[in-house]
Amino acid sequence: MKQLPAPSVRASALLCPMPTCPRCDGTDCRESPWRSDDEQREHKGERAWRCMSCVHRFYSPVPRRLLQANPLIAAIGGSTLFVVLAVVAIMWIWKS
Repeated sequence: MKQLPAPSVRASALLCPMPTCPRCDGTDCRESPWRSDDEQREHKGERAWRCMSCVHRFYSPVPRRLLQANPLIAAIGGSTLFVVLAVVAIMWIWKS
């Protein structure tokens, strides 16, 4: 039996796990474009998906991003970056 090559994994797929189709339990899904602005408003906080196995179109919740879910982490990370850049700039000016 011939083995198929492993599918390539996009970086966005690592951050956003693939949803499971509610009709066939398939995981071969892709994002589907919104049909209209009204549809997007009706499904706020969700993303449209299309199952490539059974062609069923469905919605799943948008995964929470790390920085959006934890603003404290974003604030600490941003302020740390600012302090490091300030120290580097002061040391560079002091050296000159």
